[in-house]
Amino acid sequence: MKALIASVLFAILFVGPVLAGSPRASSKDPAAIDAVKQVAQDMGDAMVAGDVNKLSQIYGDDFAEIESPGKIITKKDLLSDFASFHDKLQWFECGPIDVQVFGDVAMSQGNVKEKRSLKGKDTSGEFAWMDLLEKRAGNWVVVQSAGARLVADWSKMNSQSQTARVVATIKQFEQEVGDAMVARNIEKLNQSYADEWAIPASSGGIFTKQNLLDDFKSGNHNLVSFELGPMNVQVFGDVAEVQTSVSEKRTQDGKDISGDFVFMDLLKKRSGQWVIVRTLSTRMK
Repeated sequence: MKALIASVLFAILFVGPVLAGSPRASSKDPAAIDAVKQVAQDMGDAMVAGDVNKLSQIYGDDFAEIESPGKIITKKDLLSDFASFHDKLQWFECGPIDVQVFGDVAMSQGNVKEKRSLKGKDTSGEFAWMDLLEKRAGNWVVVQSAGARLVADWSKMNSQSQTARVVATIKQFEQEVGDAMVARNIEKLNQSYADEWAIPASSGGIFTKQNLLDDFKSGNHNLVSFELGPMNVQVFGDVAEVQTSVSEKRTQDGKDISGDFVFMDLLKKRSGQWVIVRTLSTRMK
């Protein structure tokens, strides 16, 4: 397995080791949190206006998103679709946004209602979305994104008390995934990840669920220990979003790649079980 890909992926996936202390605390600075939230609004406004120059400022040059198995959307692809009017956002409304900021890295997640068309086809609906951002030259830019369509009646699927139980279940699920990595429990990891799970690889390709399982099977990659930070969870019926930080002790091909990281998981409930369908992650600066 390519060491560079693995170090990018695993060192940011979910759990990590305990280094000198606990995971770093997120910033409580309201100005920083508001600035990250504003990016979501500015992005939507620019899409409605077809302002490609503004979108170019909002997205990092290295932006990448897995649209479907085997397909990566880059910044160039995204801008091209809006410039050609293949992708047209007519109207949007954001729901509550959860944000965590760690210096020059931030995570933002929420839901949005959209009236939209793609290549002449109506793609309107309500969606869960999550963005990973970095602060570059004084401005927040989006470097990774993921999303999922929500069912029309998702808000009726869980009462407040049921949602609280689901949040607790998902937090425990994330802990168990980390424990499975430490134990190299391949069966548990196979059950925890959707078959279509994938992330962009540093080589420009795609790192799949099978790549992940193979790396743990081979013993080339080892998670020694980890500690998760405070976790934000949003539940939208059978779709959920998780954002948190992690401090980890990890090795790849005998090399220590330990550190502090942030990650976001997009989950779906299938056959009564939560599975991870997308992951966004990066090392803290």
